[in-house]
Amino acid sequence: MATSESLHVRYHMDRNFIKLKPDQEIREVITLFNKHHIFGAPVVDDIGNLVGMISGSDCIHAAIEANFNESFHSHVKDYMKPDVRTVDADYSVFFVAKMFIDDPYRRYPVIENDHIVGMIGREDILKALEKHLK
Repeated sequence: MATSESLHVRYHMDRNFIKLKPDQEIREVITLFNKHHIFGAPVVDDIGNLVGMISGSDCIHAAIEANFNESFHSHVKDYMKPDVRTVDADYSVFFVAKMFIDDPYRRYPVIENDHIVGMIGREDILKALEKHLK
């Protein structure tokens, strides 16, 4: 059985995550998402502040608006969602599990001392639950 501290998000989040910039082109984001097998990423400004999230659906939306024209030059800032739901590194994985049940999101940015320090996804919660149940 795991200790309550070991059930904090900080022990189960992904610390190696892709961060995007508002001025990046959507076509570059599509390539990154496909290369890394992800469907969303946080968007940060030049000093690392979280300013939004962009998903694969947002990228598809941009491509549709450009009629799938290969020369489209849309940017992350034009399609990202600026209102981001985050979780604290000290939240319990059980609390975040409930958030995933109630929300459509697949991943949340993890915040510690007002900085993004990781991402936690549904698969990370399942892994934490598996460890807890052993």
